[in-house]
Amino acid sequence: MNQKDIMKQWFKELPPEQPSPDFAVKVMQRVMSEWTLNPIKYQPIISKKGWWTLGLIAVLLTSILLMLHSSLLAGTEPISQPKTVYGLDLAQLFEPISHLFGQLNSISPAVAVGTLAIIALWFFDQLFVRTVKH
Repeated sequence: MNQKDIMKQWFKELPPEQPSPDFAVKVMQRVMSEWTLNPIKYQPIISKKGWWTLGLIAVLLTSILLMLHSSLLAGTEPISQPKTVYGLDLAQLFEPISHLFGQLNSISPAVAVGTLAIIALWFFDQLFVRTVKH
């Protein structure tokens, strides 16, 4: 007989281990005593201040983009006078933004929702990873 066979035989001869009848009670008492000494409080991933900041940023960005978009010349208006502010031609200055709005309007809603869902999943994944690291 080799050593492996001897070990197998020895383990077979051992009686099966059985936990004590009050094992679960003891474990739960220990867990509860640890928890009462150091309770874990609920802490949201994003605080109220963070949500207010995100909301304020979203409102500001939306209002800025709306003001920029409304200050551009529409394609159907006759070009009588270029809109200028401090000598800058707004139509030429904001032409890339107008082009971007035109491109965004031509996106399929399914593609837009899918893209936003992917961005949201990535965002929450980053939040989760940072929370776990701390």
